[in-house]
Amino acid sequence: MLTPKSAHSTPKWVILVVFCLAQFIDVANLSAVNISLPTIKAELNFSESQLPWIVNAFTLTFGTFLLIGGKLGDKYGHKLFFLIGLVWFSIWSLVCGFANSVILLCIARAMQGLGAAATIPNALALIQFTYIEEVEKSRALSVFSSSGALGFGIGLVLGGVFTATIGWKYIFYISAIMGLLVAIVAYFVIPESKAEYRANVKLDLAGAITITAALLAIVYGISDGNWKSVQVIVCLILGVLLLGLFVWIEKKVEAPMLPLTIFRTRMFTAMLVVGALYQTWYLVYNLYCTLIFQEIMGYGALNTAYAFFPLAFPGLVLNPLAGYLIPKVGAKPLLVIGTGCMAVSAALFAIADADTSYWPLPFPSMCIGEIGIAMTYTSAMVAALTMAKSGEHGLNSAVFSVAMQAGSGVGLAITNAISEAVIHKTGSSLKGYQVGLWIGFAVTLLCVGITLVFVPSKATLEKKKLARAEKEAEVEAGKVTLDSTKLDDDGSKGSDEATLEEKKQ
Repeated sequence: MLTPKSAHSTPKWVILVVFCLAQFIDVANLSAVNISLPTIKAELNFSESQLPWIVNAFTLTFGTFLLIGGKLGDKYGHKLFFLIGLVWFSIWSLVCGFANSVILLCIARAMQGLGAAATIPNALALIQFTYIEEVEKSRALSVFSSSGALGFGIGLVLGGVFTATIGWKYIFYISAIMGLLVAIVAYFVIPESKAEYRANVKLDLAGAITITAALLAIVYGISDGNWKSVQVIVCLILGVLLLGLFVWIEKKVEAPMLPLTIFRTRMFTAMLVVGALYQTWYLVYNLYCTLIFQEIMGYGALNTAYAFFPLAFPGLVLNPLAGYLIPKVGAKPLLVIGTGCMAVSAALFAIADADTSYWPLPFPSMCIGEIGIAMTYTSAMVAALTMAKSGEHGLNSAVFSVAMQAGSGVGLAITNAISEAVIHKTGSSLKGYQVGLWIGFAVTLLCVGITLVFVPSKATLEKKKLARAEKEAEVEAGKVTLDSTKLDDDGSKGSDEATLEEKKQ
C-alpha cells in the first residue's frame, strides 16, 4: 500500500510512465548493443568465444540477482532499491562507454545487470501497490511489458545509427544520461510503500552467493570450449557441486531465496524449461543474425538495424493480441504455434548465405520470428502462473524470469562453444553461425514437444483449477488436512486424511 499523501500527490499514469522508462532503457540498451557487436569485436579485438560475454555478462547477473533484488526491496523499501538500481545501472553504463579492453567491458556489463536486477522487480512491486484493482493492474502490467517491446525496436535503430556515425560508445553514454534523469524524476514522483506492508524478510545470502558462483563457473567452463583443459573441467565440476550445495542450503535455511516446493507442479517446471529455451533462442537468433548480416552479407550497422525492423515493432500489436486470445483458446495452442514459428524462423535464416538477398529469407524469417516471440512469451508466462497457489504468483513470476535469464546464459554459452568449434574445424564463420541457428531451431522444436506433453488443454486446466480451489476451500474450512507441498497438478492429493468430522459424515 502507499501512504495516503503520496498516493494522491502524483497521478498514477505519471508513476507508470517512470516505470516504463526504466524498462525501456534496459531493453533498448540490450538491443542496441547487439547491433554493435561486430564493431565492438573489431575495435576491442574480441575473440569468437569472448564476444557472447558482452551479452552473457549482463543476462547472468540480471537473472541471478532478480530474486534477491526484489527481496532487498521488500526488506528496505521498493522505491529505495528502484533508485539504487537505476543509478547503479547508469554509473556502469558510463564505465562501459569508457572501456577499452575486453575484461573491463564484460565486468561493466555484469555490473549493469546488477542494476537492472534491482530496478525491474521493484518496479513491478510498486506497480502492484499503485494499481489495486485487478483490471487496472493488468492494464498497467501490459503497458509496462509493451514499453520493453518499444525499447527493443528503438534500441535497434539507435544502436545502428550510433555505431554507424558517432560510435558504439554513445549507446552507453546515452543510457547513462537517461538512467540518471529517470532516477531524479522517480525520486520526486514515486511514492514508497508503507513500512508495515513490507515483508520482514530474511536474506538468503548463502543461497544467493552459491547459485551465482555455480552459474558463473558452469557458463565460464562451457564458454571456454576447451573440454580437455584442466581449468575447464575444474570449473564445470565446481559448478555442479555448487548447484548441489545450493539445493542443500535451500532445504535448510528458514527463508530460502528459492523455495524448492515451488517445483511441485509439473507444468510450472516444464514452463521454466520452455522459458529458458525461449530466451536462448532469442539471444542466439539476435547474435548470429547480426553476425551474418554484417560479417557475411556485408550489411553495415545501420542497415542491420533496418533489417531487424520486422522483429521489433509488430510486438506492440502482437503482444496484446496474444493476451486477448489466451482466455479464449488457452495457452497450449498459442505455445505450440509460437515455438513452431520460432523454429521455422531460425531454419529460414540458417539456410541463408552471402549471396542471399534480404527479401526471400531474412525478411520472412524476421516476420515469422516476431509472431513466435509474441505468442510464446505471453503464453508461457500464463501457463507458468496458471496453477500457482494464492499468494505465490509474485514468487512464480520471479522464478520464471530467473529461469529465462540465467538458463539462456547457459544455453548461449553451449551454442557459442559448438559454433566456435565448427568455425575452427571448417575455417568458415558462416558455417559456425548457421550451426548456432540450427541449435535455435532444435531448442524451439523441443519446446513444442514439452508443451504437447506437459501443458493441458484449456478445458482440462479449468477442471484442475476448480479442483484445487475446492480442495483449498475445504482446507480453510477445516474439513480436511492437506499438505500443500504434496498437492498434485490436478489439485488433488492421493493420501489426504479426513478429519473426524468428515469421517462421521
